[in-house]
Amino acid sequence: MIPARRAGPKPLVARWRRTHASSMTELLPSAVSSERVSGPWERFRMSAGRRASGRVLDIGASRTDDLPSYAHLCHLALVGAGELSEADLPLQAEKVDAAPEDLPFPDRAFDVVVCRFALTRAEHPALAAQEIARVLRRTGQLLFLDTAPTTRLGVDALMHLRHGGLITHDVDWSWPRSTPPLVQGVATHPAPQYVREIAWLRGAT
Repeated sequence: MIPARRAGPKPLVARWRRTHASSMTELLPSAVSSERVSGPWERFRMSAGRRASGRVLDIGASRTDDLPSYAHLCHLALVGAGELSEADLPLQAEKVDAAPEDLPFPDRAFDVVVCRFALTRAEHPALAAQEIARVLRRTGQLLFLDTAPTTRLGVDALMHLRHGGLITHDVDWSWPRSTPPLVQGVATHPAPQYVREIAWLRGAT
């Protein structure tokens, strides 16, 4: 069990729940049900199932079929788990009442973070990206699925991740029958030898 670092602010948690629930309702019309089986949703779920192991933080799962198999985990914490009940969860799992902007976990607590729509739907997406980067181990992976603006594909989610100190890989855009377009990929902390170069490119001293 990973101890909580601190209690999150309840008003922020409530706003996150309302925003995430309404956004998922918009993203899940009847036309999207088939996309969940064979489209970007299923590709993301399969990718998370292959990559997620050890200590895993899952943000934004709203239904049971959002959860990958999670066959190789030792602990699973779920934030923004929607209507998932305790009976739906693996034995090693716990639901945590928190918002992405204020995750109640110690630094470097997780090997993998699985994140659905937390960046563009958070009230403070830059802070959410920083919090995700904080709880992710130096050698860990963030697996993200988010909405992409129709005029600047992926720039918002990817920009927030980069400002949070993460490097994105294997980024893929999808245009399902629903709107808006989706972007998914992997983000990691930069290798130690590149940290100074990245800070220099950002103009940091």
